[in-house]
Amino acid sequence: MASTSNCRCDALIVGAGPAGAYLGYLLARQGVDVVIIDKQQFPRDKVCGGGVSRKAIDLLDFDFGAVVQGSIRGAVLTYRNRMATVKDIEPSAGCTVLRSEFDQLLLDKACAEGARFLPATAFVDATDAADSVNVSTDRGEFRCRRLFAADGAGSVVRDRVFGKHLVRYVPSLEALVYLDEEALARFEQRAVFDFGCMPSGYGWIFPKRDHANVGVYSPFAGRALRSHLEAFIGRYDALRNSVRVDYRGSIILLRNLRDEYQRGRVSLLGDAAGFAEAVFGEGIYFALKSATLAARAVAERGLDGDAIRRTGATRFAARASRCRTHGVADVPLSGFRLSAPGAQRAHQRRLRRSHQRRGRLPALPGQDNARLSALDAAQPAGAVAGGLIETSRGRLDWAVRSLFPGRDK
Repeated sequence: MASTSNCRCDALIVGAGPAGAYLGYLLARQGVDVVIIDKQQFPRDKVCGGGVSRKAIDLLDFDFGAVVQGSIRGAVLTYRNRMATVKDIEPSAGCTVLRSEFDQLLLDKACAEGARFLPATAFVDATDAADSVNVSTDRGEFRCRRLFAADGAGSVVRDRVFGKHLVRYVPSLEALVYLDEEALARFEQRAVFDFGCMPSGYGWIFPKRDHANVGVYSPFAGRALRSHLEAFIGRYDALRNSVRVDYRGSIILLRNLRDEYQRGRVSLLGDAAGFAEAVFGEGIYFALKSATLAARAVAERGLDGDAIRRTGATRFAARASRCRTHGVADVPLSGFRLSAPGAQRAHQRRLRRSHQRRGRLPALPGQDNARLSALDAAQPAGAVAGGLIETSRGRLDWAVRSLFPGRDK
């Protein structure tokens, strides 16, 4: 492994996840001398749902089919696996990946374009110089014209340069539920979103090749995540008969509290900047998008200190912040737009009323297809689970009343 002592480069990227690796790829293609460092050896595992939306796919200018676990060709919106609406989407709404494979592919693409990667190299500190940034690591010193922080939700660069408490986040818990082929086939390449498994939150099921990624989350934090997750798994026959279950905790970013993404020659990307979608928790799209904008800024204005500040990066950040603040999620899966007014109590009252009516709704894996209900006649066609589901120009609008109580679109 080469020594990093007194290493010089144009751009130093801390973190080799999607934001850092993809930025390294884009900058290296421009002829920029790029070094990527990460505290871990690669490939490495990463706690993540592994959903890559159509928007995220469209940002990549190369094929990554070799690491795709499966396509997401539809979604199921349900409440405690008792009533559900199924929406199939063509072309597919996205796909699922293992982060160990997906991140390694992005990193390999960056290195193939000329970026240098130094694993097992942990960031320690950074100080400004007249025309550069001096960076200390546990393996030596770097001097770069610009420092990009892409070291994730717990960014050390962010804490050292911008101070602590720049971003707000909440915990989430997921499980890798290993299943046989028959159980996985019951999900029919559809993602499941269950809005009754956690107060003011939801649970998800992303089917993959040999397992399902199952998790629970609430943008209002929440307690007893393990018990909520176990109860959620227990409602689905397809999940109960698992080979094994591995539980993993993580944090999901909600927002950048000061809307600050750059200081001097140091810029934040992806999770490090607070760029994660607060309703569905998707981070990969924001990681790739922020890398794209940063690379565009460098191409247009070079590596001087204010390059990114004067580009669309801040407009993108402001838009992302507004989406989170007002409960509008426009990026979880292509073709889905979620607005979340109303209160969970009203949502639950409607469900209780609906059980007194006749009707039959699609069964999910593990659902006994009991007679449930058509909603109130006054509801628009397609209304279900306390919200509005309708198709318009190929888009699905979800008004989910169990999130963001009291907020309007």
